Amino acid sequence: MSNTTKQEGNTDSYSLFLGALDVINEALSSLRDKPLIKDIMSLMDKQTAGEKFGVEIYTDNPDTPHDYYTVRANNQRLELVSRGKDAPSIDWKVSTEYLQDINENPQKYIDNPLKLDIDWLKHRLSDAA
Repeated sequence: MSNTTKQEGNTDSYSLFLGALDVINEALSSLRDKPLIKDIMSLMDKQTAGEKFGVEIYTDNPDTPHDYYTVRANNQRLELVSRGKDAPSIDWKVSTEYLQDINENPQKYIDNPLKLDIDWLKHRLSDAA
């Protein structure tokens, strides 16, 4: 892969990642009173507020990521902290294909948040509890 292609992929992953965060936050917010989501939101506030979560973005192979982000839980939302490896560990490995689908079909995830890949978040929250 040429350096230019890699940079273009990274630029695309930035937009895709921010768009996916918006959809995830909207989906969680719209269902904040449902039992499973309510528990996750409560744990986000109580256990991990301000903690950083590492994210790897990959194209085909989870073992060869091409971009990294750091997010944190703040006011029952996931917020971008920085681009790059700023968290002590990687909590979420996500494909560009999945991010693309969230961005192209946001309503599918907002209407059914169980389609969201939030197992990494539930795992991290249970570790913090």
